[in-house]
This record gives sequence, structure tokens and C-alpha cells, in this order.
Amino acid sequence: MSSCFRYLASVQHIDIYFLRLRPTFLRGQLISKKANFAMLKYLSSAIVAVFLAIMASGTTMAQTDTSSISESSEPLQVAFGAYVLRISHVSPKEGSADVDMWVWFRWKNSDLRPDLTFEIANGVITSRSESDFYSVEDYKVASVRVQAEIFQDFDVNRYPLDNHTIQIKIEDAMMPNDGLVFTADEDSALDQGVNVAGWAVALQGVTVAPYVYQTDYGLLGSDTAGSPYSRIDMSISLDRQSYGPLFKSYWISGLAVILALMSLLLSATESSARFGMALGAIFAASANAINIYSQLPPTTAITLAEQVNLIAVGIIFSCVFVSLFSTRLMNTGRPSSSQRLDRVAMGIIGVVYIALNFVALSVDINAL
Repeated sequence: MSSCFRYLASVQHIDIYFLRLRPTFLRGQLISKKANFAMLKYLSSAIVAVFLAIMASGTTMAQTDTSSISESSEPLQVAFGAYVLRISHVSPKEGSADVDMWVWFRWKNSDLRPDLTFEIANGVITSRSESDFYSVEDYKVASVRVQAEIFQDFDVNRYPLDNHTIQIKIEDAMMPNDGLVFTADEDSALDQGVNVAGWAVALQGVTVAPYVYQTDYGLLGSDTAGSPYSRIDMSISLDRQSYGPLFKSYWISGLAVILALMSLLLSATESSARFGMALGAIFAASANAINIYSQLPPTTAITLAEQVNLIAVGIIFSCVFVSLFSTRLMNTGRPSSSQRLDRVAMGIIGVVYIALNFVALSVDINAL
């Protein structure tokens, strides 16, 4: 309004100037001139006032629209589901497993395409099909067949009676948690043909939770120390169902222990044969240890496999020590004592071997 008053004052000043400049004009001409200036004055004042009012109202409406949009904006809800067709190449040593599956996404009223921007956070997609995209009423649905290699650390403390859980973790590579949130579709399942040799396979469930990356990815001036993303965690359990893997892996060690115990049945006078049998048992246990190490990843824990093999090696060396004492008794003229030592030691060592294996199978010493 102050600008309008300044404008009116300037118009009146111009009017007075012209009246003083031309005093010889007729009174009627002066009145007509003054009326024209007055009309122009009021028209210009009205135009300025309308323009200012439009600008003020436009700014207010823009602020109102922006605030309403910001208050009503919510992250896109996307339902996720998966149907696993195959799990193969499960390798605790390499820390990986291959998965072949169909995944689908379902969302409402948005131009986003989560089927094109999803990624496997703990693996790599080795192959994928074209998206099968279609609309159903207000919903959009897209499905993709994916082959992926999953990376994770396998707990081998109880190998070869080890149980595992394969976790498939999926995120959107573009949209953080404030722009897109996944939900779990109840139709996720495993195909009945999914089979992993040595394990029983079962789907434990699909959960969704935000995962925060503690970094700003080098964005200078960023106020946030972490970047949260909505993460899908699909858990598939692998459970051992029998002691078959243990028997197949350690029958050589068991045979080596039996060979060492049988050496005590020989007379101490046949020391070369007794020590020869024990030496063969030690070589058999050593070969089995090499086989164990070739199937396991590097670990500081003493696995069940190593425990059983160490027990076997300890029993074999116990038989060697008994043979040494028995030979000494025989050489000192005490054959009855030598035979009695062999028989008692054979029984005690055999019982200790069985007891130690039972403890190893029942107790996880790494958890103590």
C-alpha cells in the first residue's frame, strides 16, 4: 500500500507541474486534462494493487501446497514374495550357495519400478529374466526369475553334524527407507523339489526390517550419519537329520583306533608287529585329518571333526605307550605282568575312547 500512496503523490505532483507550466490554457481544457490524469492515476493504482494481491496470494498458496504435500508424503509400500526353485553348490568352505528363484513385487499407484532396482545385499545376481509386468485394478505387479550366488559365513563348529541358515537379503538399490518400505507376502514358499544333499531344507520365514549403513557415502555437508534401507531377510534352514555324514567321514579314524587296540593282543615279544600296526594307524588318522582340513574354511575353533580325529590320535599314541611299557616288562622277565597290562589297558583305552566321543558329540566345547 505504501507504494500505491507514493505513486498517487507522484501523479499529483505531475498534475500540478503541468497546471503551472501552461497558465494560458482555457479553464475547460485544464479541467479536461486534469480529469484525464485522474483517470490514469486511478487505473494505474488499481492495476498495481491487483498485481500485488495476486503475488501475495500465489506465494501463500504455494507455501500451503508444499506444506500439505510434505505432511501427506509417505514411503511407498511394496509387497515382496519369492518362490525358491533350487538351492545348489552349498559350500561351507567357500562360504557361498547358489539360489534359483522367482521373486515378485506388488505396489499401488506409483511409477516406481522396484523390480528393476532391487539388489541382493549379501550376494550377486548372476542371471535374471526380463520383468513380467502387469496391472491389476489399482495395483502393479512385476515378477522376475533370478539366479544368484549368496555369500555368508557358515558356522562349522559342529561339522559334519552342522546345521545352517541361508539368509537371502534383498534391498532397493535406489530408494532409502523414507521412500520405499517392503512388506512380506505370505505366499513365499520353497518348491517341493528343492533338495540339498546331506541336509533337510525348510523355509523359516520372510521378515522385513530397516538396515542402517553407518556412512554418508562421501556426501559433504550431510546431516545424517547413517543411511537406512528397508531390507528383506528370507531365511532357509539346512538341518542334518542323521549321523550318516559322521560315519562316512570318520570310519577311517575308527578303523585306525581298532587296529591300534588289536596290537595289544599280540605278545610283547612281537614288538615289531605291534609298533608296525600302531604306525599304520597313525598314518590313517593323519590322512583323515588332511581330508577334514580340505573340506573346512579357515577357522580358529576346534570343530567336531577335529575333536573326533584328535581323540583317535590320542588313543593310538596311548596304545604305543602301553606297548613300550609292556615290552619293557617282558624284557625284565615279567611276562605275566606284561600280558596283564595289555589286557587291562585295552579295555580301559577302549572305554575311554567311546566316552570321549560321546562327550564330543554331546557338548560343544567352543561354546564353553
